[in-house]
Amino acid sequence: MSNHYITADEHLPDDAHTETTLQITDARTKRIFEARVRVARDPDELTDPQPLTVVAGPHESVSKEWYVELLDEIDAAGINEDLLRRLATEQETTSNIVNTRSDDLKVILRYLVESGEYNSTADAVREIAFEYLAAERPALLERYEEIRTEFEADPLRRALADQE
Repeated sequence: MSNHYITADEHLPDDAHTETTLQITDARTKRIFEARVRVARDPDELTDPQPLTVVAGPHESVSKEWYVELLDEIDAAGINEDLLRRLATEQETTSNIVNTRSDDLKVILRYLVESGEYNSTADAVREIAFEYLAAERPALLERYEEIRTEFEADPLRRALADQE
């Protein structure tokens, strides 16, 4: 993620010192997202100021320099990408075992396996969970797939992760 952001003048709140949700663009990656932020003209008014270019005009050819403090990134589906990215990074070096510690769930899953619907409880959990997530949280699965693809396509990140 960049440390310089861009937004349109029309997106700025009337009162620069209020907490608001703002549509911004990462200047480096050009990714557009929404975040809960505070904005100010003076960096001393914010705890963690980042440069914010505010564009205006019919061709967005006029710009002013402001500062933004990102509080929480929220995409249109309500997904905190920073959290998802951190978890994906951590998962590369941790166990992939999920434990529900539920007698009831274990009995139901074993029933599904022993009745021939699934080959293993792991298969049953994966399929049931992904079917549920695909139906109920498709944006989360899509964003995770994008993050996972970024990780897999970045040989430098892989090499550095292997050295830790």
